[in-house]
Amino acid sequence: MSLDSLKHRKISSILTILGIVIGITAIVSLMSIGEGLQYAVSKQLEAVGYDKIIVTSGSDLMAAFMGEGLKEDDVEMVKSVDGVETAFGILFKTIPIEYKRENLIGQVIGIRSKDTEEIFTQMKVFEMDVGRYFKSGERGVAILGKKTAESLFEKEISIGDSLYLKGENFRVKGIMKSTANNQRDKSVFIPMEQLREITGSKDSITMIFAKVSDVSKAEEISEEIEEELDEEYGEGFYQATTSQQLAENVGSIFAVLTFVLGGIASIALVVAGVGIANTMFTSVMERTKEIGVMKSIGATNYNIMEIFLIESALLGILGGIIGSLLGLMISYIITMIAGNYLPVPFKAIVTMETIIMSLLFSSFVGIFSGILPARKAAKLQPVEALRKD
Repeated sequence: MSLDSLKHRKISSILTILGIVIGITAIVSLMSIGEGLQYAVSKQLEAVGYDKIIVTSGSDLMAAFMGEGLKEDDVEMVKSVDGVETAFGILFKTIPIEYKRENLIGQVIGIRSKDTEEIFTQMKVFEMDVGRYFKSGERGVAILGKKTAESLFEKEISIGDSLYLKGENFRVKGIMKSTANNQRDKSVFIPMEQLREITGSKDSITMIFAKVSDVSKAEEISEEIEEELDEEYGEGFYQATTSQQLAENVGSIFAVLTFVLGGIASIALVVAGVGIANTMFTSVMERTKEIGVMKSIGATNYNIMEIFLIESALLGILGGIIGSLLGLMISYIITMIAGNYLPVPFKAIVTMETIIMSLLFSSFVGIFSGILPARKAAKLQPVEALRKD
């Protein structure tokens, strides 16, 4: 009877279901984005390794890119801390890059030429594909990220080619392996000493990477590094964060983000619930005589409530199923598009928990929205209902 009623009121049912569909589609797609971002960043941090410590200026990692408060002496201080196996500084700059008369603004990373081989072989933060590392004291040389070499410019760059950074000529000596990290793959690596010269950065450093000999003591060592920096510069100016801490912080941030996104999308379901209630009240008014006939031949109040609650639940369930399928499709499309624009490999993740929660939520909205109309239908007196024109 509930299905027949929905078929009889096709347009009204479709419009009501559409409200649920929009809400569930938004919930599934937005939560999949949150889950995907959390997973992508966590995988990147895992790839770096949990034996790493990142020293930055400012109160968080993002603040490191806003200033360059660290100095060369700080690298030596970090190296001197017990438990630190090795450490090196990195300088990030965004400057004009020219190749074969094609110009763009790109990210250039400065590494001390004497540290390059150690960074690539011991720290394994970067890996070489073809070519060689810088030699100590070498100038006018560059190592390219994979995408810089293959697709950043119209023409592919090969070993031995020249490009210009702020008008200075650099010859390509090596090309890195793909890291599945767009930001890193689109970078140009040159000797830090020369990057400082062409940008006027003196002895500044954006961040310091340190590798510890014992992963279990990484947090203890990071605290000791912070204490040394606090003693030198004052408390709170610098932060030493382990890869593990960074992964946990990122996980917490994205968990909150996912919850907030889901909450915002849920507002659409509240609106949809009002639509279901309105549809069900209209259905009660249209079927007053039918209710009177059913009650006169023995239908109980429970039977009448059951019919209308099942009808409203069906509206919610159908909307939930269609919305979940559309959410899956949108998540797949987002995955295809986002890979070209995000600095980390991204895949929108739709978990089974998200689907189950969405279906339960849509069913609950349907049932809850139908309670009052169902009660109204159940309370109708048979004689009064049969008199209704």
